[in-house]
Amino acid sequence: MENQKIFNKSFLFLLISNLAVFIGFEMLLPILPAYLISLHATTIQVGLVTTLFTVGAVLIRPLVGFYFIDNQRKALAIGATVVLMSITFVYPFLNILWLYLLLRFFHGIAWGVSTTANGTIAVDLIPKTRLGEGMGYFSISTTVGAIIAPSLGIFIYDSFSFDILIWSSVILSLTAVIALQFLHSPAPVKREKPPFQFLKMIFEKDAWFPALLSVITTFAYGAIVTFLVLFGKQKGLEHIFLFFLINAVVSTVLRPFTGRWYDKKGPWIIIIVAAMSGFLSLVILSYATNDFHLIVGAILFGAGYGTVSPCLQTWAVQKVSEEKSGAANATFYSSFDVGIGISAFILGILAEWVSLEMIFRMVSLSFIVVAVLVYKDYLNEKGRHK
Repeated sequence: MENQKIFNKSFLFLLISNLAVFIGFEMLLPILPAYLISLHATTIQVGLVTTLFTVGAVLIRPLVGFYFIDNQRKALAIGATVVLMSITFVYPFLNILWLYLLLRFFHGIAWGVSTTANGTIAVDLIPKTRLGEGMGYFSISTTVGAIIAPSLGIFIYDSFSFDILIWSSVILSLTAVIALQFLHSPAPVKREKPPFQFLKMIFEKDAWFPALLSVITTFAYGAIVTFLVLFGKQKGLEHIFLFFLINAVVSTVLRPFTGRWYDKKGPWIIIIVAAMSGFLSLVILSYATNDFHLIVGAILFGAGYGTVSPCLQTWAVQKVSEEKSGAANATFYSSFDVGIGISAFILGILAEWVSLEMIFRMVSLSFIVVAVLVYKDYLNEKGRHK
């Protein structure tokens, strides 16, 4: 009988590694544009920081997914994390813009390999009957890292220096490399590979629906990490860190329950409920004038986006055969990167014309769109089984 235990030594070290990778990377995001401007970069070059990174990540993931059909994941995960650490270390020594932008492209490649490898190892380690619950636990390392990291990066940069920020990121990457040494990644079953077709591999067609929903919800996440600190300063909210802290705690505490709900009832109802929570969180946040509003918004966002994201990743993996789990993970993570790139561009333009309060209200509608699309899919699925 298949071992139904989720938490073991390998899974715990994978969580530690993935959390360190995400914090180490995401803490740089709000700071790199300011650093580039200090090097006299143009606004176009600042925009290329995100664009080139996203292009590198999206282009490499199909190759990683194809490689993982019948090859070990651990060695590639370690190698990619070492490259992430090395590239981050080089940042302070670069003062030639075109070299910096080129490095961002290769940083995106390493990020694409690392995240796809870690996500695929997680699928390998989790019992298939508890995949929703297990991926919920795994995604804690992703969502908590991504939510906490931007504020942490801003704090280190403002309180110390860019060099200290870089060293913090390097140490976190080194922690991730060390943690990966202690996990055992199951050997994949050897099977005949289909021919590699890049255009088909760049987007795993069976996982397209969860990937599309991920792109849509990323607008909400992008608005939070990009504008919440600035919004807090505009509104005189001195404890903006409460949002990030409480959001992370709620996401973590709810994950076991939402994961089990997913495994028992499927993805539809839980995603719809969580999406409505996300919608309410952004509406309340847009009207925030005190810490109470901030805390309520954080609780609802943790229950909303913090639940939707892991459910979508699990759904993407479940829609494909076992040998394509790497490709499904690649598609999911690429959808997140594409969503970040698109949202940064569109919301940046909108912020020139409308208030941040209106930005939050507008992106709250992304959760409504997700709820409607999922409900429609639920009705279609119900009709097919009549």
